[in-house]
Amino acid sequence: MNIFHAEKVHNAVVKTTKATAIASAVLVSSNVIAQDDLAIEEVIVTAQKKSENLQNVPISVTTLSSDELENLNIKDFADYVLQLPAASAVQRRPGQGQIFMRGISDGGNSNQSLQGPAVAIYLDESPVTMIGDNLDVHVYDIERVESLTGPQGTLYGAASQAGNLKIITKKPSSEFDAGYNLSAESTRGGDGSTMVEGFVNIPLSNNVALRFVGYNDRDGGFIDSVKDTITYPLSGITRSNELFVDENFNDAVKDGYRAALRVDLNENWKLDVNTMGQETATNGVWDHNPDDLGTYNVSRFYDDKSHDEWTRFSTTLTGDLGFADLTFTTSSLDRDFEVLSDYSHYSIDGYVEGYYTCYEYYFGPCVDPSIQFENDTHQEYDTTEIRLSSKAGDKFNWIIGAFQTENVTEYDSQWHVPAMNPEAAVPGSTDLYYQTDQVRAEEESAVFGEVYYQINDKLELTLGHRKFDNETTLKGFVGTVFWPNFILGSTTREDNVNSVYDGSDSISKFNLAYQIDNNSMIYITRSEGYRPGGANRTTQLGATYDADFLTSTEFGFKSISMDGRLRLNGAMYQMDWDDIQLGWFDSSISLLGLVDNIGKANSNGFELDAKYVVSDTTTIAFGYANNEAKLKEDYVLRGVVEARDGQDLPFTPDTKYNVTVNIDTSDTSNIQFNYVFVDEMWNDLFYDDREMQDSYGIANISFTTTFGENASVQIYMDNIFDEVAELYINSEDIQRLTTVNRPTTFGVKYSWKLN
Repeated sequence: MNIFHAEKVHNAVVKTTKATAIASAVLVSSNVIAQDDLAIEEVIVTAQKKSENLQNVPISVTTLSSDELENLNIKDFADYVLQLPAASAVQRRPGQGQIFMRGISDGGNSNQSLQGPAVAIYLDESPVTMIGDNLDVHVYDIERVESLTGPQGTLYGAASQAGNLKIITKKPSSEFDAGYNLSAESTRGGDGSTMVEGFVNIPLSNNVALRFVGYNDRDGGFIDSVKDTITYPLSGITRSNELFVDENFNDAVKDGYRAALRVDLNENWKLDVNTMGQETATNGVWDHNPDDLGTYNVSRFYDDKSHDEWTRFSTTLTGDLGFADLTFTTSSLDRDFEVLSDYSHYSIDGYVEGYYTCYEYYFGPCVDPSIQFENDTHQEYDTTEIRLSSKAGDKFNWIIGAFQTENVTEYDSQWHVPAMNPEAAVPGSTDLYYQTDQVRAEEESAVFGEVYYQINDKLELTLGHRKFDNETTLKGFVGTVFWPNFILGSTTREDNVNSVYDGSDSISKFNLAYQIDNNSMIYITRSEGYRPGGANRTTQLGATYDADFLTSTEFGFKSISMDGRLRLNGAMYQMDWDDIQLGWFDSSISLLGLVDNIGKANSNGFELDAKYVVSDTTTIAFGYANNEAKLKEDYVLRGVVEARDGQDLPFTPDTKYNVTVNIDTSDTSNIQFNYVFVDEMWNDLFYDDREMQDSYGIANISFTTTFGENASVQIYMDNIFDEVAELYINSEDIQRLTTVNRPTTFGVKYSWKLN
């Protein structure tokens, strides 16, 4: 790696100059004289597993505070990822989101038998990261969302390869408090939506407090399932979707709760116990087929539904041991996720007609080969971490810890052909053309630590290290009556998958931070992140695949200026990604999705995060990310170049930025304008299959007025220019569709808070 390459430095300087010009035009557009009482409020983060001022943390961190989440009407995964400049995502429906950071993207994966994600998601102190189907936690009574970009592997471990997203809930406090929100929305061309959410904080004694949160969120649909037919080529059978025609059929209902108990055991020890649960039910899809059927129209031939129910219990004990502070945390997550999808287009080109529904020699006359896909998942995710942090010293500080996790996922993926002759079905069923019934068990144990040495009053050195062991097993059945074993006529099916991966390694971190003055800091970081290796379901490619590693070199700065009115933070980075894990499917090689280590890529870019208090009535926030992520060598499979050296990595916009302007129009009211731009990006890594998704911009506006000390009303309009955004061009149902955003939505929210 040569981060001092002249061409790269020149390009980065040019891009930085352009971004700085944009930021300057937006942020420094007023001649108002500075006032001492206009200073930006201090932001506290826990990015380094301790509470610190954002400006004192020598890593790139972007936050969405409780007020920002509330004012922007952020309520779910899609909302907060949109507002994070260095992050991109794909999400076909609630509960099926995948996130990428700084261009480190293999294209994503929703197949639970394949590789894991490169970005970890934490809920308070514990990971809740999942393959393809990350939790879509309702955002209410949340303290903040932290986005840690770049490798966070030494403190956070597996999946924190490209970054880490932390959702931090509000904790019980010693004062009685309560509040609620009531909102109603109208979407252009769609159904209405409503939401009710509330909390109460109850001190039970001088040292015990309880906080309870509850919510119900109903999103009306805006996609129409329109009339259509499919004709299958071999049989000539035509299927109509008359039974599945419906207007605004993609609705969602989300119900949930959270109960948190805090006990101050004494002056030095504290216990936090938290239990939470959520249930989400959806109908329809968030895709449309604009080319063939028109905007916000799609045709479906079977039910599309999902039901996602999870509960999580966690306990955190913190205390003073005298020589160090101890944190012990444990969590247990239990999740059931069921999905039904229309998969009828698969039978046009696949093996279904030729071997299972139109194979007269075995099964009689041709029958309707259309497919209803079903996936039932049960997941148990347990984590434990214990760590010690030194007392703040003059020169030398440290943190050490141990981490253990076990994640067991039982999943049964079923491809139903209702008209199938039962003789052609997988044994034990009457209509399954294909089935994957497996258990994936992942275990990781690790020890980690960081030391912080104050070389002098301005210079601090950080060294970090993590040693980890991973084991992944895949066991169960996959196949049909013909493949991979001929079991036609059998009454039972034996397990045919038993794969194991076992590996260990270590990663390190180096950071040097220089405090220019009390308000300005620069730093350089060399850090590493990783994804564990895993096991394939067959030896046709390789029984296992190796861990992949990301190495990052980052230059950053943090500053407060203009009498505390301007916060400007930024970072420039170069990252090298080695032994990239890539999941793929090629029926000429295997009827299974497999994972291969394909080679190298790199990602270069920079980020800016700014906030400027223009006057006592106006505040402007600006976030910007520019990224260039490319493959660095051809990926050749069986003599065919599947991905080319120099091509862009998928779901990596060159530019993404947001601007938020808040203007107080009186002592009791304000207007907020928010705009997010996302550049064009490719939707796949495979050269022959990929398409370019168009850039888009989403604008939102709101007006809020308060009544007395406790009540407020917000009138808002989201997507005010009615942008139709290409969020995800996909063929996950073997049909080219595009996941799309919600049309212009007008809403009213009434809020009441005691304090």
